[in-house]
Amino acid sequence: MKPRIGITTFFDRKPHKQYCMVSDHYVRSVRMAGGLPLLLPITSDTDEVFEYLDTLDGLLLSGGEDLSPLLYGENPLPQVQDICPQRDGFEIPLVQEALERDLPMLGICRGMQVMNVATGGTLYQDLFSQLKGALGHLPRKMAVEALYHTVTPEEGSLVAEMFGTEPLAVNSFHHQAVKTPGKGFQVTALSTEDRVVEAMEYGEKAFCMAVQWHAEDLTVDHPHFLKLFKALVEASRKKP
Repeated sequence: MKPRIGITTFFDRKPHKQYCMVSDHYVRSVRMAGGLPLLLPITSDTDEVFEYLDTLDGLLLSGGEDLSPLLYGENPLPQVQDICPQRDGFEIPLVQEALERDLPMLGICRGMQVMNVATGGTLYQDLFSQLKGALGHLPRKMAVEALYHTVTPEEGSLVAEMFGTEPLAVNSFHHQAVKTPGKGFQVTALSTEDRVVEAMEYGEKAFCMAVQWHAEDLTVDHPHFLKLFKALVEASRKKP
């Protein structure tokens, strides 16, 4: 049986209706890696969060809106304009319970930020106004599969085992980023020049890592990025 990989969704508000959605690139990447993708609708019911996790072998936290700065004790800067409290309220306990259960987990972009805040870390609300010397991380006209800047993996890390320690070209679509790492997480890749956190790993867990770039958009044109999803799926096969 294929490992069941839960993928978090976001609200898409359209006239008269609201939808729970996610990019098909996450679904496609999980399938390419040998997993069975299952979409997780947002819920405010904690019991449902636990029931979701009861059915899953692994968890993939997708990208999307900014996290509310209230979650890490700050009020929002003007640059923070797209927050979904319902999604925040769903994903924070989802991550905390998944960590408690040692469920294999991969975070992408916002997903990494959620994992960080769920473990007591903080974020740059807006890189470009809060981090001196920040370079480009949010191009406006780039194709999602286009490589934009480089990151440098830390020697001895899982991300270095996958991609080596030389600068790795990635895509990039974010203005928030990890500031103070959450408890248990180790920073394992930084953007090559401005030293923004680009990958984290939780070494005491069976498989728990996150990347800031959108790897799901790269797995067709740049198939070496499928290694991230294969690692999640393989760890999920071994779940007790």
